[in-house]
Amino acid sequence: MIRRPPRSTPKPSSAASDVYKRQTKECSYNKFRFDKTGDVIMKLIAGLFGLHNFFDGDINSYIEISQSAEEMGFHGVSLTDHVVMGKNLHKYPFGDFPLPSEAPWYEPLTVLTMIASHTVNLHLGTAVLIAPLRNPALLAKTAATLDTISKGRLELGVGMGWQEEEYLCAGVPFQSRAEIFWETLEICQLLWEKSPASFEGNIYQFEDIWCQPQPSQGADVPLLFGLKMTEKTAQKISRIGHGWIPIKTDAEFISNGKELLTLAFKESKRQSVPRIRGQLPTQIDDSGMPNLDLTLKQAEKSIAAGLNEVEIFPINFVRSKDDIAHVLNAISDLKKL
Repeated sequence: MIRRPPRSTPKPSSAASDVYKRQTKECSYNKFRFDKTGDVIMKLIAGLFGLHNFFDGDINSYIEISQSAEEMGFHGVSLTDHVVMGKNLHKYPFGDFPLPSEAPWYEPLTVLTMIASHTVNLHLGTAVLIAPLRNPALLAKTAATLDTISKGRLELGVGMGWQEEEYLCAGVPFQSRAEIFWETLEICQLLWEKSPASFEGNIYQFEDIWCQPQPSQGADVPLLFGLKMTEKTAQKISRIGHGWIPIKTDAEFISNGKELLTLAFKESKRQSVPRIRGQLPTQIDDSGMPNLDLTLKQAEKSIAAGLNEVEIFPINFVRSKDDIAHVLNAISDLKKL
């Protein structure tokens, strides 16, 4: 069982449970939440990746972990995605791939449905879902079903992935992944909003299609893009998206990407500012191990660079299942900076 730290454990100046229970209001530009006193509450997302391994691989452990995160005031949880794995892990573009090819990858929207049924307010995210591997109509239906079950708590982080083998196995041409990606998301938003719907693209075409139920959030299911930011990408996101998940933690990388996306939002006459959800740079201590306290101290620098939502993967700092609640509690202190 996941238990919150005992009362003797140091806590934030305002207990997480009290912060969580306060009446909050969403600011109109969807950047921060504020409590009744007007203090900013940072949106925190707990990445669940790998934590089930502390429970003999039992994916049901995510229920209690998510409930603990909800109680501590986290905005949401997120899950990563791979449909299949190939053998060429050396092609992973971001360093050493963390798992062997035979490691299990649970389908994230299915697991989030399980979590939705055991939580009330916790938002349910992907970081990121490889959208082109899924037929757009089926993705639209699955996402709408999850959003309906959760009463409007779904937030889709989407990307294209890096592994050609996944595309080959899914029967999707790897070289066309970008075009398929954008059409897939356009179709999802169309089916979430209109019935009947028609679409004429280079990849997909259909006429007078109903896809019901539509999401509780309608076409406003948040779409956060895990892509390298360019001017062209920023323009595309500004038309159909809500924000960005930077693929690097470097402050300059975040700042430059946010500038491009903010400008694109303004040029598209969007009333909101983009959501920038990213990780803090993991800090290594003198023993060569990731250090949570040192990492959390990077928050102000990362927020100054452009993050308005922070996603942290506790797996980097947890050594046993007994550490999980303590790590989550320490992270929750970031809600109020």
